[in-house]
Amino acid sequence: MHGNPLHTRLCDEYGCEVPIVAFAHTRDVIAAVTNAGGIGIFGGTGLAPDNLRTEIQWIKEKVGDRPFGVDLLVPASFVEGNREDLEAMIPQGHRDFVAKLMTDNKIPQPKSLRGEAGLDANLLRRAREQLDVILDERVPIFASGLGSPAFAIEAAHAVGTKVWGLVGLPRQARRQVEADVDLIVAQGYDSGGHSGTIGTFTLVPEVVKLAKGSKTLVLAAGGVSSGAHLAAALAMGADGIWTGTIWLATHESQTEMFLKQRLVEAQAEDAVQSRATSGKPIRQLRSNWSEVWKQPGAPEPLQMPLQGMLVGPIQTGIREAKMEDWMTTPAGQSVVGIHSIRPAAEVVYDLVEEAQEMFDQLTGEPVGT
Repeated sequence: MHGNPLHTRLCDEYGCEVPIVAFAHTRDVIAAVTNAGGIGIFGGTGLAPDNLRTEIQWIKEKVGDRPFGVDLLVPASFVEGNREDLEAMIPQGHRDFVAKLMTDNKIPQPKSLRGEAGLDANLLRRAREQLDVILDERVPIFASGLGSPAFAIEAAHAVGTKVWGLVGLPRQARRQVEADVDLIVAQGYDSGGHSGTIGTFTLVPEVVKLAKGSKTLVLAAGGVSSGAHLAAALAMGADGIWTGTIWLATHESQTEMFLKQRLVEAQAEDAVQSRATSGKPIRQLRSNWSEVWKQPGAPEPLQMPLQGMLVGPIQTGIREAKMEDWMTTPAGQSVVGIHSIRPAAEVVYDLVEEAQEMFDQLTGEPVGT
């Protein structure tokens, strides 16, 4: 037994100094957190395989032998088909709704026709190609942000890559424990991005129970933004925390400055769930975009990838024209923990310091460091 409750199995098995995992789409955040003693997980879904390789090599150069990973979306429920077939499945009513949105709100046609975040008809094929890059580069960790990563375990383990899965339901966790996934991220309803329906405090102990006696580690995720949350996660039996939203407002993050400012000002209720971007529920900062899809008469968002195909052009137009009221960022209810724009390493140190203070208070004596 370690004298320091912050030194968990995650630290033993992965070589990190603190049990803090940071998910971000900016490579500088990944490098900063990893070098500060945590584990950075880079969101790679939107990148072409060659670009992903470039980013991985850059991160490797910055972090050396320290542990980091790449997260991809490999959704289980996904309409498959070639682009023409899929385009034909988008109802005219939905197309009319988007066309009217553009006219009524003076949203310009996009100059470039890049699909929104790469969530296009070829998502599954692209995920396989991206995974090949991850394994080829021997990235220490592959995390599946949607869908079970069981199919990748054998190939990943053959090159020394650990496999992580994000789950929002106990039954998903049970399947992943049975498949010998190395680590499960139990992600509660509060989380940013793809969020489920079960609260963090309910989900984490359930997943910990399911993983008991197996080799699978568990991280707590969803609404985690403070050292108190880190201490609570460890008290619930998790091996560490997975965090995302709190890194969006760091100096290193490529999030637009006006969105960083909005994150600092946001209350928990400003992080709303919407299927209007990808077809899957994504918790994000409230914006005109999430609101118009909730109005009476607005159509139900389509399944993935049809919704992304439908709205990709209008969202590109919004971004290019910098229409701030229409722009958003995925964000969890942990926005309440963002009070200023700070360096990522400082966020890591503060999480650790506050967690240690919590343990000191509980035991009445300083914990080992």
